[in-house]
Amino acid sequence: MLTIKIEEIPEEGLNLEWVEERDSISSYLKNFSNIDFDFETPLFSNVRVKKAGKSILIKGSVKTTLRLQCGRCLKEFLYPITTNFDLTFFSIKDFNFPEEVELSEEDMEMNFYEGSEIHLSEIAFEQVFLEIPYQPLCDKDCKGLCTFCGQDLNVSPCDCIKEEVSNSFSILRKLIKS
Repeated sequence: MLTIKIEEIPEEGLNLEWVEERDSISSYLKNFSNIDFDFETPLFSNVRVKKAGKSILIKGSVKTTLRLQCGRCLKEFLYPITTNFDLTFFSIKDFNFPEEVELSEEDMEMNFYEGSEIHLSEIAFEQVFLEIPYQPLCDKDCKGLCTFCGQDLNVSPCDCIKEEVSNSFSILRKLIKS
């Protein structure tokens, strides 16, 4: 896990490149309870870190390939990610926050660090998390599974007799009658 100490950032800035291997990523992700994907390839990251007054500017990119599960047909598929990011960090000790405050759009884009270092690996992981689709699909035209028999409709159509369900209780009525 790569971290950088704030006092070690030179005036002219710093360029860093690193690779997080799959084993390292897996051990880090064990801290999260709802991770339902795997890294297929290592995570390649590079950043430019520069001080700007009291803030720290971090501009970089990440590249990896994830193994996701399709939200319609449940097949695993590879999902390549390449993304750039541009973040500004402020020391949390420089801000006095009231207990409750309405955040502006500008406030929502602020990032904070606590202590004397910034965890660059965590920033890279966060960028990957932000790129994962809410409902991963193996293909935008994925037909999914038949809701009656479970047949993968991408492979072949099923022979189910599909009845028009007029309301959500019609299936329960059938079960009660049998």
